[in-house]
Amino acid sequence: MLNLSHPTIDIAITCSNFAESLDFYHNKLGLEIVLELEIPEALARDVGLAPTGFRQVRLKAGNTLIKLMDIQSPPPTPTGEFSAGVRWLTFFVQDIQQTIENLKQKGVEFLSEPISAPDAVGVACAKDPEGILIELVQIL
Repeated sequence: MLNLSHPTIDIAITCSNFAESLDFYHNKLGLEIVLELEIPEALARDVGLAPTGFRQVRLKAGNTLIKLMDIQSPPPTPTGEFSAGVRWLTFFVQDIQQTIENLKQKGVEFLSEPISAPDAVGVACAKDPEGILIELVQIL
């Protein structure tokens, strides 16, 4: 078992279109930018993060940071509806209906209206520019 020094984890997303991803997470979802930095090529390559150096923008989502990677010659957006790797990010909200209405006004498109679940008042999903599902959940 890992002996964690911090109670949260950070999630990194390699962006095929950095500007679209930053707009989605910052302007549409409203996540605060807390840090922007350049990761040097030697670090990126030596630890296996990326084949070259890159810019990283960190956005705060609760106690978690979502790190968007802006890299030259980015990989293409994944294709297909279901694939291996990170599938979705879950955000727990206080009022799912109001949250969805607010996000729709900012241009976020949802796959369905909220649906109740055994452990939730409602669950609804949208997709980010990379095809990652953004799951919104209002718990009981």
